[in-house]
Amino acid sequence: MKILAILLILLSNLGLPSNSALGQHPSESVKQGFSVIGVWRYKGGEENPMEIHLLRDHQAIFKRGYEFYNPAKWSFNAATAELRLIVPKMKQSDFKLFDQWTYTGLKVDPKTKTILYSLHERRICFMGYFFEKEGK
Repeated sequence: MKILAILLILLSNLGLPSNSALGQHPSESVKQGFSVIGVWRYKGGEENPMEIHLLRDHQAIFKRGYEFYNPAKWSFNAATAELRLIVPKMKQSDFKLFDQWTYTGLKVDPKTKTILYSLHERRICFMGYFFEKEGK
């Protein structure tokens, strides 16, 4: 009977990709093992280059732009590939600027001063500028 149960489990898993296990919803481009910790950089163009540093202690530090929002906090849910950025010094009215960028997979909650990114790529949109994750 145990052998039959094991065979049924194996056969039922053959049709599913390995990342389809219950409770896991990884995005297409953000692969397993991806770390949000590190430097996220806007390379420049319309404005000078800027950086967002996501530190191991869950602090987010803005450099070369938006320093007046420091310090911020972040968290990441690897199972859903969601990055949460909490910016306590941001005014609720500032969150209206994000409305035009919701197509990038972000959501905002002005009351909790939170930006929620669904990481489909290794980049986030902050105040209309795309910051890309450096390295791994």
